Amino acid sequence: MRVHRTWFRGSMLLPGIFKPRGGGMSVDWAKYSTPNETRQRARRDPLENAVISLAVAKIRNIKNLDVQHTPHRTPESPNRAHCDVVGMPDPGEDLTEVRAALGDIALVVIAL
Repeated sequence: MRVHRTWFRGSMLLPGIFKPRGGGMSVDWAKYSTPNETRQRARRDPLENAVISLAVAKIRNIKNLDVQHTPHRTPESPNRAHCDVVGMPDPGEDLTEVRAALGDIALVVIAL
């Protein structure tokens, strides 16, 4: 998953990065994408983005979360690695807990 530099305070990842957009929280499957390829898909300056890794088994151990393979097949932005983390709760206490749990399993694989 790409993380823009604004979602870091020093080396600490801010939990607000973990939020759904549309159908889910967008991530890439490492089977089909390297961390550098994920970083390069940033619409603007890729070097302003770190890349984090979240193990699927650990995501699925978090309350109601699942990972679904949802590749993009459009000619302008094909991405067979694309997946969505689904089941994110609405804003509130549960979302705070889920964000904290995701932060606990996140590993920075390309730092800023």
